[in-house]
Amino acid sequence: MGPGDAHPVPHPSLRRGIAALAAVVAGLAAAQASARPLPLSILHSVPWLRPPTVFATGKVPDPEAGDIFADAQNSIQAGPIILSPSGQLLWFDALPNRRFAHDVKVQSYQGQTVLTYWDSYGGGVDVILNHSYQQMATVSAGNGFTTGNHEFEITPQGTALINAYRIIPANLRPVGGRRRGKLIDQAIQEVDIATGQVLWQWNALDHIRLTATYAGKPGAKPYDYLHMNSIQQLPNGNLLVSARHTWAVYEISKQTGRILWTLGGKRSTFRIGRRARFEWQHDARMQADGTITVFDNGDGPYATESQSRALRIRLNYKRRLATLARAYTHRPPLLSQSEGAMQVLSDGNTFVGWGAKPYFTEFGPGGKQLFDAHFGPPLQSYRGFRFPWWGQPTTPPDIAAAATARGTRIFASWNGATDVAFWNVLAGPSSGALSPVGQFRKTDFETKMWIASTQPSVAVQALGGDGRVLGTSNVVAR
Repeated sequence: MGPGDAHPVPHPSLRRGIAALAAVVAGLAAAQASARPLPLSILHSVPWLRPPTVFATGKVPDPEAGDIFADAQNSIQAGPIILSPSGQLLWFDALPNRRFAHDVKVQSYQGQTVLTYWDSYGGGVDVILNHSYQQMATVSAGNGFTTGNHEFEITPQGTALINAYRIIPANLRPVGGRRRGKLIDQAIQEVDIATGQVLWQWNALDHIRLTATYAGKPGAKPYDYLHMNSIQQLPNGNLLVSARHTWAVYEISKQTGRILWTLGGKRSTFRIGRRARFEWQHDARMQADGTITVFDNGDGPYATESQSRALRIRLNYKRRLATLARAYTHRPPLLSQSEGAMQVLSDGNTFVGWGAKPYFTEFGPGGKQLFDAHFGPPLQSYRGFRFPWWGQPTTPPDIAAAATARGTRIFASWNGATDVAFWNVLAGPSSGALSPVGQFRKTDFETKMWIASTQPSVAVQALGGDGRVLGTSNVVAR
């Protein structure tokens, strides 16, 4: 499929095993969620869309830092979502057939900013969308591996770094399992986005022993001894990799594949100072000043802490010492069993997505909690980030109208359009004879308006801040 296709095409290697597992997991989550009241929005103009309700507290200190990018899981509709800096819904793509998304963010590809995420379709595929939310490309793992749901990083060279895995037979006796067990074999692949060719591959089993794990004794399911969940290409070309089940972060030489150093785990290169230890972590990143940021879950297959933290760790390579530079904790405390992310913003603030606890929090440089938004349980979001973004859908705005005793109630929305400032309401005796009857400031994802008109036909125009018409809805009957 080419640019503009609505949904990604599965790679043939993604149709096996894990696809069925993903479908079952998603189905169970949806069934569980639908059995209880869900905090979802009801929208008149798009009644088929049920995005999560967002609850926000505090004042956004830096609207220019961008919108909030996340995903909605454990709901009757799952998919990628964009919120305004204050937590107002901007875009929600309800993926069909119980699919779900992870790792929603803005990246650069072919000289432009793009929207990317992992889609569970067919077992897993990474997706690239343009500013009209049209598909530009997809990326799938090769060499018999399945595309992992944890990381999709586009490099300046136009390639993609992804995590990939497959199920293999393995001797699990070193970790208390069966001699003829099954193991989740994990790899990093660099894939040429244009051709789909795997250019480079790093196999974890060649470098990290089974006994490095904290995952416990293997059971009936394939054993996940590593659980690799973040990959970052460093300025020197090496890779920074987080492995949740070994409680460790690694720098890997891209040239040789060797592990240059290990932070955390059973064989740490660094002595780790007080309060700098982490367990079951996610989203390790090296910052411009050389510090390492990591989301310290403190919970996983079993809990090791009373609350999750977002950490900034300073490394002293000469002394081989890792010390805590700053820890960010939520008020009230949150303990997130899975997922999570941490992002240092350009103004020095820190944005944290709390994963299985669906909160998104911004902290000041000194650690003060400035802004907080969240979905209601049982929803959750794999990661949470902030990026500048603009969206201009190719579809028209949506409208619903309802007659009142002395006029007409209008509901207008435009899913994904970020530059709408006003709504211009048109009414008339027919679709070919409409005239303006009122202008209203956009107040939310769906703006509710009332006009003193009983004309039978109505429509709306979306206006930018300069008054320019961005799009016109279909005409509907009053």
